[in-house]
Amino acid sequence: MTPPTERQVLYAMVAGGFLLVVAVLIVVAFSSGLSPGWWTAVVGSVWSVAAGYSTIRWRSTGRVLMVAIGTFLLWTVGTLLTR
Repeated sequence: MTPPTERQVLYAMVAGGFLLVVAVLIVVAFSSGLSPGWWTAVVGSVWSVAAGYSTIRWRSTGRVLMVAIGTFLLWTVGTLLTR
């Protein structure tokens, strides 16, 4: 197996940062009453799948970054719609 490139490591770190921010947003939105419990459970499950996929496939830079950004967008739109 070849060592990872700098681009792969950078994209993995950016995707991890997005996922970390989404995790914090999920918890803060629920604890402040911004989002209902059922939405927190749904988006938390989606986040878990996205984090697992990103951990396993971290070298697939484009896909992993799109999954992380998509999870953020899903949380944003869903939270606004469930208010």
